[in-house]
Amino acid sequence: IIIFPSHKLNIFEFNNFNITLKIKGIGNKNLFGKNERQFDMVNFPDEIYIDGIKQEKNYTYDFNQTENLVELKWNNLIKSCRNMFNGCKDITEIDFSNFNTSESTDMAFMFMHCSSLTSLNITNFDTSKITDTGYTFHDCSSLTSLDLSNFDTSQVTYMGFMFQHCISLTSLNLSNFRTSKAVRMRQMFRNCTSLTSLDLSNFDTSQVTWIYEMFDGCIN
Repeated sequence: IIIFPSHKLNIFEFNNFNITLKIKGIGNKNLFGKNERQFDMVNFPDEIYIDGIKQEKNYTYDFNQTENLVELKWNNLIKSCRNMFNGCKDITEIDFSNFNTSESTDMAFMFMHCSSLTSLNITNFDTSKITDTGYTFHDCSSLTSLDLSNFDTSQVTYMGFMFQHCISLTSLNLSNFRTSKAVRMRQMFRNCTSLTSLDLSNFDTSQVTWIYEMFDGCIN
């Protein structure tokens, strides 16, 4: 089976569709988490490089250093980010500066259980077509702040569990969230134990039918 067909460099332009991320860990680590739903074959990267060395498509890689630079490249725009980094607890940094999400409709579970992420810059994400953000940041337990002021949530209907167990978040900017189409917000901020303030003055909950335990465990 030819994993990577030969492409002439002048046929494809990868720069608009690639992301670069760092993995921290020693030994056998699963780059794409523990769940086989990550990166379904429709959205799986077309090329994978670890420390500049091209890899065959696989779910598991051996990391022999304390840090590895991993680069993922796509030939086409990604239609869904669902489960993309779900369970990737060893990722410490992700560079999304060249990551195009303009055609994505789903970000559910995208960073779920990314417990080693200490910062996440996704201010350039185009979320105008996103309809599902359920569990997007669930259990990102090392994140201390998250700026989503550029997120367009005007089409989102499901926001349940979105920030659940983000226990280190002390700052969360949702000032531009638009929720007029949202119907589910169950446990959206559950166990955000470090948050001391939260401005939801722009939230429109007129269509919401599922909102219980929204702030459960927000002890501060």
